Amino acid sequence: MKKPSLMMLAALLCCILVLFPVVCSILYFSTSVANRLEADAQGTASFYIDNLAEKASSTLDTLRGSVYYLMSDSRTRRIMHSADEPTHTERLSVEESLNRAFFLGNQLDQSTVTGIYLVKDNQRYLSVLRSGIYLGTSTRVAHVYNAFREVNSARELYVDPAYPDYCYLIVDYFDLDTLAPLGKIIIELSIAGLADTSYLTAIYPESVVMLRATDGRILSGQDAAFAEAALAGGGRYVNAAGEEYYHISRQLSPSRVLIDVFVPRSAIFATSHEAIKIYLFFASAVLLLTLAAGAAAVYLLSKPLRHMLEKVNRLAAGDLTARVGATPYWETERMGRALNEMADHLEDLFGEVYEQGVLLRDAEFKLLESQIRPHFIFNVLELINIRCLEAGQNEICHMVSNLAQLLRANITHRHEQAIPLREELRYVRYYLELQKERFADSLSYSIDLEDPSILDYYLPKLTIQPLVENSIVHGLEPKRGGGSVYVGIWEDEDALYIRVSDDGVGFDASGVDLEISAEGESRHNHIALANIVRRLQLLYGERGELKIVSAPGKGAEITVILPPDSGGQRRGSDA
Repeated sequence: MKKPSLMMLAALLCCILVLFPVVCSILYFSTSVANRLEADAQGTASFYIDNLAEKASSTLDTLRGSVYYLMSDSRTRRIMHSADEPTHTERLSVEESLNRAFFLGNQLDQSTVTGIYLVKDNQRYLSVLRSGIYLGTSTRVAHVYNAFREVNSARELYVDPAYPDYCYLIVDYFDLDTLAPLGKIIIELSIAGLADTSYLTAIYPESVVMLRATDGRILSGQDAAFAEAALAGGGRYVNAAGEEYYHISRQLSPSRVLIDVFVPRSAIFATSHEAIKIYLFFASAVLLLTLAAGAAAVYLLSKPLRHMLEKVNRLAAGDLTARVGATPYWETERMGRALNEMADHLEDLFGEVYEQGVLLRDAEFKLLESQIRPHFIFNVLELINIRCLEAGQNEICHMVSNLAQLLRANITHRHEQAIPLREELRYVRYYLELQKERFADSLSYSIDLEDPSILDYYLPKLTIQPLVENSIVHGLEPKRGGGSVYVGIWEDEDALYIRVSDDGVGFDASGVDLEISAEGESRHNHIALANIVRRLQLLYGERGELKIVSAPGKGAEITVILPPDSGGQRRGSDA
């Protein structure tokens, strides 16, 4: 399998170091900033349409009020009943009365309301708004009058296709006494003034504001695609004219007119897209510069490495005279010194390997000899046992048999760290029987086992027997008259407890040091206890523990606590 080059790994590392923060920042920018831009756009659109709807509703409400005023004004009624043309003075009088009554000069923008007309028939009309003198023509008014002769509503707006820049509020003028129609009131409004888009398009270009009636008629000049998209409802993105728009809608209640605002998605995120493009440009420049710097660094670093590789190949070929010269970097200088030191020691190592081979061969011979000696000892003990049986010395025969069993058990399990509890108790019984022969009737012992099932638990080899030996050698031998040894074993709260106690001379437990020195000796001649503690720590860690309770003249009690091990997980070679 071909391994990658250092140059490729360095280039990959540079790309990761540059691209990873770039990608993370772009992801963060495209989510958090984009969400912020979207929220701002929605807030701006809502603010705009609320203000626009409030202004348009106020305008339409005022216009409806002017309709009712014109019908009830005596001078206006007199003009509508008269067959003669109104004089200039009469027209100004009606307009001024209307202004005083409804404050039209403050409430109506004349760029929005371009004319208010009282039409008596197809040829005669009266303009009651000064702007109508210049903006309203007889031809346009007559056309609208004829096109919407049957229309009568103060809540609807109408658009004449011949004049798409205007919309009209058309109401019949009735004689309030007889309810006979005398003509029509035609109010002309500029669609551009009613739905002013300058504020919104200054922030989001290509935004669309559409006026439509609740019955589906389009009042402004947008195509049917926006009208169809408007039916999807407000507060969501819709597709219109091949582009995605954020759409929001308001009704000019109580009028039957709707205002729809469409903000292009591209305009909302235009700032984000431009920022990402600029960011990517600078990130690409940084990446190229980083790759160039990384390539130069790798080249400068690989030069001394190639030199060292050449020397290593010579050493591998057997040329022990190869040495690495001085290098320009501290790290490679240390590597060169290490390689030179390795070359300096190679000959010594070859000699040591040869000597170790000789020693290993001698050790194998000694191992064969050590395997022969136990069989010789067992054969001699067996011979002594037979001679004792022939001489009728049953007690001596029993002692020899126990000694042989004790030696055989030690040899049988010499390559195991942990053995079953039943095997450990066999060692203890052999040992106690041999010691009982020494002490005659002055030594007694008892072994108390809570539950026979725990005999299958494993524990470190030679854990109980050294504790029993300590009790006899250090506790009972110095005491006149002998004594007793007690071994108790039980299980409680996921732990195995082993207690060895005696009624010997005891000792000061506070001065016991269970740490083993580098020479393998305890500083207070408690080598057996220290050995047990060390093995418990190695096998069980903090779960293995040894507790000592003793005082001079009051015997000793030693408790070993270890985790139950029913599967022999701790078995293994200790050779």
